[in-house]
Amino acid sequence: MTSEAPRFPLGLTLAATVALAIILGLAAWQLQRLDWKHRQLARIGALQHAAPQPIGPVLTRAANGEDVSFTRVTADCAAAPPAPAAIRMTTDGGDWIARALSACVLPGLPYDGVLVDRGFLTASRGSAQTPSATLPAPAQVTGVLFAQPSLAASALRRAAPVVLVAETEIPAAPGVVPAPYAADAADKLQYVGAYAPTWFGLAGALACIYAAMLWRRYHPKQ
Repeated sequence: MTSEAPRFPLGLTLAATVALAIILGLAAWQLQRLDWKHRQLARIGALQHAAPQPIGPVLTRAANGEDVSFTRVTADCAAAPPAPAAIRMTTDGGDWIARALSACVLPGLPYDGVLVDRGFLTASRGSAQTPSATLPAPAQVTGVLFAQPSLAASALRRAAPVVLVAETEIPAAPGVVPAPYAADAADKLQYVGAYAPTWFGLAGALACIYAAMLWRRYHPKQ
């Protein structure tokens, strides 16, 4: 009496096919992200080392939907009285430090102005308590534009969708050290697209496991 041939594992095959499709889709997405990262890093490097542009035309492009992040600009802010700075706590070299942000008023542009990250308050180093500081309004600022953090400048009704991270200020703000973070851009992108080999490896492992199960099903031990 011959034994009946095993049935084809339809359910197992369907589950393996769906899982493989998902894994390969994730791997392909990671490859696309890797290509985007390389283009983004090339763009960042070119923009960060370019000569600064006047901020007016750059913000006009931003108002038209263009991504102007990482562009080096120079802003000539309108005269304004001293005002309390907005404070963002962060760390530097393992120490708590406060970054001071002020409004740069820019009349005649699509926005009322831009928020300027002026750098570290030197007196705040080592203290986790959020300080307060009243600073003169920025006058002439050269720096790099970044996507604006979730922090609004109260003096600006229509703030630009970017923050100007100061490299230099004329005149310099008292008690503040400019602390550009443009160099951190590459570090923030280092893991983008890095997991494509992992997903392809998982797809290969799943295919091998499925093939081994089929082999065992049709070639049982005697």
